[in-house]
Amino acid sequence: MHRPSLRGQGGTAAVLLAFILHLLSFAALAAGPLPSLWDNPVFQKHLLGSFGINSNIEPGFRDENESADYEAITKVMQTSPAEAMQALQKLSTIKDASARIDFALGNLLFQADRRTEAEAWFKSAIAKFSNYRQAINNLAILYVQAGRHQEAVQQFTEAIRLGASDGTTYGLLGVSYLGLENFLAAEGAFRNAMILRPEVKDWEMGLIQALYRQEKWPEIISILNRLIAANPSDDQLWDLQAGAYLGQKNTLAAAANYEIMDQLGKLKAEQLATLGDIYVNEGMLDVAAEAYVRAFEKAGVSAGIDRPLRAADILLGREGYEAARKLVQRVTKSAGTALKDADRRKLLKVGAKIDMAEGREDDAAKILEQIVTLDPLDGDALLLLGQYYQRKNENEKAAARFEQAASVPEFEHQAKVRHAQLLVGTGKYDQAIPLLKRAQEIKQSDSVGRFLEDLERFMKSRR
Repeated sequence: MHRPSLRGQGGTAAVLLAFILHLLSFAALAAGPLPSLWDNPVFQKHLLGSFGINSNIEPGFRDENESADYEAITKVMQTSPAEAMQALQKLSTIKDASARIDFALGNLLFQADRRTEAEAWFKSAIAKFSNYRQAINNLAILYVQAGRHQEAVQQFTEAIRLGASDGTTYGLLGVSYLGLENFLAAEGAFRNAMILRPEVKDWEMGLIQALYRQEKWPEIISILNRLIAANPSDDQLWDLQAGAYLGQKNTLAAAANYEIMDQLGKLKAEQLATLGDIYVNEGMLDVAAEAYVRAFEKAGVSAGIDRPLRAADILLGREGYEAARKLVQRVTKSAGTALKDADRRKLLKVGAKIDMAEGREDDAAKILEQIVTLDPLDGDALLLLGQYYQRKNENEKAAARFEQAASVPEFEHQAKVRHAQLLVGTGKYDQAIPLLKRAQEIKQSDSVGRFLEDLERFMKSRR
């Protein structure tokens, strides 16, 4: 399926992630049908009502004695299901016991969540009476609950052929089509279910999912406008519509929904972070920083500072230096004494990057030196210091920092390349070549490879 994309750097991936999570949040419905459905009175009535004889295509009893016994058993089915099951099992052993006995036993076992046994009795009833619509229908429901969607579709289709035309049948058929990723068929089934059982809201939510997977954004938004008007405090509806707006690339409309959810007190930390990403993509950097801070405060210090650090990097990438600085200051103040030393150093490093970006390199270098004194293996800070000293033409200090950074495995590649560039800049070509070769061993890079080839070619020309 084509995924919607948003232009811009930094926040784009997170915005897309939010949209994908909207789709993934529906997966539970496809894998095992709408959790609220099984307790829904409409569904219970559908299942319990199937104990009675229903039209000419339902089998009759073997004789009057079986009919009388069955009528007596039905009186205790709700109050003593175990007793009813025992009585039905006894009746089922009588020669030529009717399909109705097998079906009733299957129903009670199904209600007791004994699916394997229930399936066997439903199949036995169908074997005795091949057009047993209720048995076929309830077997299909069992398959939906078990996530056996292909089998469910086959059984529902047969039940519909035999005249089943109720909303539950069509709605659960839609659930199974979702499980099979046949979204157009699911859409049709849910539409039928909504006509026949408009009071069951699960079918409308199922329709929205089917439309989501077909990227029919305008229709989804229209449906949700109506649902929201009737239920303005339902944050799930606002959230679903925000996801549709993201799919439609109408990011500011999605942002408006998120802001309403926040006013309702329902917006989660990850959604606030997505809100910040949206504002970044729209160039609203100060507003984005505020959203990121709210995300941090919502998640709490215990959730760590990775998210605000990523947010600060995004703002830096957009040259939102002041917004990034405010973000760091707010996070530091909000965390207070609960901030871990390692996290405090990370925030200081972001502050140093902001200083460098704004031209206050000497101030930044002082902070970075403090950081590497506390943590000599902070490769990022060491690289930044190396580049600082290189620009200052303090090459020995720069080389020392690059060598120190190279001792940190995840920074070795970058440190070797930086060191090689420093050596080439000072005419030490022969010392740069082994550094570049080592960098290529760590991670192949086309640009580094060309740099190495050019350098080796130059060295050969000098011999």
